[in-house]
Formats: sequence, structure tokens, C-alpha cells
Amino acid sequence: MKKTILYLFLSVFVFVFAQIYEFFSHGVYSNYMLYAFLIPFLGLALPSFLLHSLNKSLPANSRFLWKCGIASLTVGSIYKGILEIYGTNGYFEFPYLFIGLALCIVAGFAIFSRKRGLAYTSC
Repeated sequence: MKKTILYLFLSVFVFVFAQIYEFFSHGVYSNYMLYAFLIPFLGLALPSFLLHSLNKSLPANSRFLWKCGIASLTVGSIYKGILEIYGTNGYFEFPYLFIGLALCIVAGFAIFSRKRGLAYTSC
């Protein structure tokens, strides 16, 4: 339950950061910045709460990959929001998206293969 509360605080931090950033942007806003808090909330806090309530756990490597993917998506969303607020384009918003999605997909495959007994085990 401690991790769920930590993830909720992380979501609140991202929300407050976005609100403060947009307050000082003189009325210009970005949906990427406004809704960036939903990524850690839906990707970390909600699954953590559900897993805790079901008394389930995930393998450590899957959790690590999932957290890295959610972090990449969150930072990428904030970065894209900053670029939109300034009215410019960049080249790094797509790598954040692709890397974040790839890490989440690999974590999903690792969880699936672990449950099906397909995981590689070393001797």
C-alpha cells in the first residue's frame, strides 16, 4: 500500500508541476501538459492498488521495465507540452513515445511469458 500512496503523490506532483508551469505561461496551455498526471496515475497508482487488493505481485524485471516505460511516457508528455506552450517543434518527443511504449510492451510480454511458463531460466 505504501507504493500506491507513493504513486499517488507522484501523480499529484506532476499535476501541480503542470499547473504551476501553465500559470506562468501567460494563458497558453497544452493538453499534453494538462493530462500528463494521468500517465503515472493510470499506469502506476491504479495497477498498484489493484494488485495490492488482489494480493498479487509481479516479477521484479517486469515491474522495472513497466516503471521505466511509464516514466518515459510521462517525461515525453511534459516535454511535448513544453514545446507546444513555446510554439515550437522538437525531434525528441517521438523517441519518448516509442521507447515508453516499447518498454511497457516488453514488460507485458515478460509478465505474460512468466505466467505461461515461457520465461527463460538460467542454470
